Amino acid sequence: TAICIFSCVSIFARSTPAYDQTEKNANEEKIRLEIGEWLILGPASTPFPVFNEEDREEAESAFLLSYDFIPLAQLKPEAGKEISFPVRQRFSWKAVKTGDAGVILSNGPSKPETAYLASYLELPRWAELQFKAKGTHPFRLMIDGESIIECKENGTDEYRKGTVKLKRGKHTIIVKTVCAPEDTISSWKFDAFIETRKTPACNTRLSLGPVRNITIADILNPPHISSVNLSPDGSLAALMIHAIISPDGDRETKLEIRNSTDGSLVRTIICRKGIKGFKWTPDGKSLSYTVSKEEKTSIRVIELKSGNDKIISESIKRFESYKWSPDGEFIIYSASEEPEKDKDGVKRLRGISDRTNFARHRSYLYLLSVKNGTTRKITTGKYTSHLADIHPDGGNILITRSYEDLSERPYEKTELVRVNLKEAKSEVLWKGKWFNNAAWSPDGKKILVSAGASSFGKIGKNVSENTIPNDYDGQIYIFDPESKDVDAITRKFKPSVKRAYWSKSDNSIYLVAENKSFVRLFRYSARHQNFKELQTGCDVISSGDFASEKPVAVFAGTSADQHQKLYRIDLERNRVKEIYNPAKVQYEYIRKTSVKEWNFTSSTGKEITGRVHYPPDFDSDKIYPCIVYYYGGTSPVSRSFGGRYPKNLWASMGYIVYILQPSGATGFGQEFSAAHVNDWGKIVAGEIIEGTKEFLSAHPFVNPGKVGCIGASFGGFMTQLLVTKTDIFAAAISHAGISSISSYWGEGYWGYAYNAVSAANNFPWNSPDIYINQSPLFYADKVNTPLLLLHGGSDTNVPTGESEQMYTALKLLGKDVEYIRFAGQNHFILDYKKRIKWSNAILAWFDKWLKEQPQWWDNMYPPIDGQKEKSAEQYPKPGKLGIKIVNDETRGTFLVGEITIENIQNNIPEWDSEYYEYEPDMS
Repeated sequence: TAICIFSCVSIFARSTPAYDQTEKNANEEKIRLEIGEWLILGPASTPFPVFNEEDREEAESAFLLSYDFIPLAQLKPEAGKEISFPVRQRFSWKAVKTGDAGVILSNGPSKPETAYLASYLELPRWAELQFKAKGTHPFRLMIDGESIIECKENGTDEYRKGTVKLKRGKHTIIVKTVCAPEDTISSWKFDAFIETRKTPACNTRLSLGPVRNITIADILNPPHISSVNLSPDGSLAALMIHAIISPDGDRETKLEIRNSTDGSLVRTIICRKGIKGFKWTPDGKSLSYTVSKEEKTSIRVIELKSGNDKIISESIKRFESYKWSPDGEFIIYSASEEPEKDKDGVKRLRGISDRTNFARHRSYLYLLSVKNGTTRKITTGKYTSHLADIHPDGGNILITRSYEDLSERPYEKTELVRVNLKEAKSEVLWKGKWFNNAAWSPDGKKILVSAGASSFGKIGKNVSENTIPNDYDGQIYIFDPESKDVDAITRKFKPSVKRAYWSKSDNSIYLVAENKSFVRLFRYSARHQNFKELQTGCDVISSGDFASEKPVAVFAGTSADQHQKLYRIDLERNRVKEIYNPAKVQYEYIRKTSVKEWNFTSSTGKEITGRVHYPPDFDSDKIYPCIVYYYGGTSPVSRSFGGRYPKNLWASMGYIVYILQPSGATGFGQEFSAAHVNDWGKIVAGEIIEGTKEFLSAHPFVNPGKVGCIGASFGGFMTQLLVTKTDIFAAAISHAGISSISSYWGEGYWGYAYNAVSAANNFPWNSPDIYINQSPLFYADKVNTPLLLLHGGSDTNVPTGESEQMYTALKLLGKDVEYIRFAGQNHFILDYKKRIKWSNAILAWFDKWLKEQPQWWDNMYPPIDGQKEKSAEQYPKPGKLGIKIVNDETRGTFLVGEITIENIQNNIPEWDSEYYEYEPDMS
């Protein structure tokens, strides 16, 4: 009975009106929002150019209006903040109240002057607003830098109009107004107000303060550290930093060299197109880098003290990467060789991997003498050679070669090869599968190998009998190249290793590892054979580096509620210090969203961890819509800030965001991650549904009828699977989701390889229980949840057909489905403008179905001709709900009880009682 009651509540709540009827009413009352006070900057003297008598257009107010004395981005209005005007003029923003005639800036200037007015408008939802403004002198009114109203004339007494469409959040209103002494009107005045319909005006706030919620621009635009290189002595950190510098998404890349002790700037190098690959030379006195033009690359070295810049080698064709020898005598670099050009468009595949357009490219290794620039080719052959490491004495190198082997999963073998550089001899040290990387120990006697749990047979496995481990769960081994002995040091270590470094300074092994949803730093002592977690200052370590000569590390990292910062870690004392905050200015006025842990115990007795992101102005007495996010594949949803799926942004838009880590994820131990193998959503879907119900029960401020779900890639598959199994979600989004496991297995570039873990030893011909029964496409008729499908048009991982066939099925079934494809984008939407549209589509879809605010979505994607949106009258009224269970055999009914759902939305009173019948599946 309890289950039936919950189902009835869910169906009732999903059937609430999809539209706010007051928004549909064209005759709805309009509201005038007065701008009661402004921040004012100036008026400042802005004289005309000399010799203006030769060009009268530059001696008029219109010139002052069109010429930007101060770039708009530099204004940043805030009471008391000082701004410099040219020349030798400084003004502070001051608050002034408006009178009946608006703002009086001057009673008649004696020279040309310019002034700025500013205010902030905070909207609770997407809205279309009309601004009306008038001034005695020329003015331009701008919203978020976009010109809305412009008046180039003097003495007009009529309001000019301008319409703007704005998203939820805080918007900056700036007015530039100018006055010339030749103008005949003495008083310099300006007035403006906003006109809108009643509903979006509700809770709209005008203020003079810049504090606001985060936006998508705050996720994409601020400076971001993409790589960190620490000098051998640990004193200097070279940071590669990217930032968006224009509305079109133009990006600036620069290298900042900073003192690792206090973060102070030592030098900045602006990176022109083609400059990258910065590395410290082994002596720590210089930085090497590469410059590429077309298909040719040069390797250069710049000495920090003198600034001398010299070329080590130039015109390397199809250069890829390089590494310094420990003594600095030579460089090993890799370069690719392309296959013969396709002349007739006919291609016979040589194997499964040959389906990709890069399968026939080969990369080989070369030795470059730093002293005289001579080179020698080290490797050749039918397989690509990758450099793993250079021996501490420089005498030999470790390389890997991988090739297709269809005899067993993962259908690829890797060779670990030692190459003697002097004698040009090679020795295969190990051949196997699930290999990631290898590096020499500081003394050159052992090799640190990063690989899967199955790479060395049973020695690395820590799962129960007859359980297949998840070989994406990163493990570390110490391998003796002479005796071939292997020590599986992380076998009982639950975190999943992402990177490993064997320190020369203290002979410890440092691991960057997923520890549940955290990415933390651990130290392994070979002497004591134990692990210790070290302080990092953040939840998730991203890029970083270790000093080779001292126990010091520098890492960039974020937290669930904190943007990226740079930290210095004293490895010996286990102390951490924040040394640089590259986005400090951008995040100065942004409200933080709070994050709290929330875990539950599933019906199987397993603890499923999770967290909750709250809106910045969270009030437990209000009712909120909710977004449930998950991945469901082999990785946990990390506690990183921003990213492609910015939970901070969703929370700032008024949603409670619940994130859970279902079974199969790495970072929880091998037994937990092994649940991903041969499951394809059976366990995970149950845990997501169960977790969502438990979450709703424990959080009364979440509206149980306004819960959405979203996932991408395997998470997109989970979204599609979930909506075939439950109706508890009022809206769903699947990005690059898999609808048919068999078509993904055969068509995606890595589908068959991924299934080597997720469907180990199971194929379409022997396991229909996986390939058909777990494929959402075959249960499309069970979908009752509005579903948005998103996909990159050039996705090689999960081909677009996965979304297209689900879209086709749901359209034929008459279901609520939308499909948006982003041309030229692969598995991720990376193009700046398309990524913004992609993010907006996600939020607008949820606003439509979870907030009953379809206006933003309909503005971006109006209803297609011939298709009608459902009207509110087609849905039952929300209110008190009585539930009748109907017995299918006797058709008798009995009243189970009455559930009162109150305050579904703010400011909506309790409705009259009505009863609705629900016929459950009595099986």
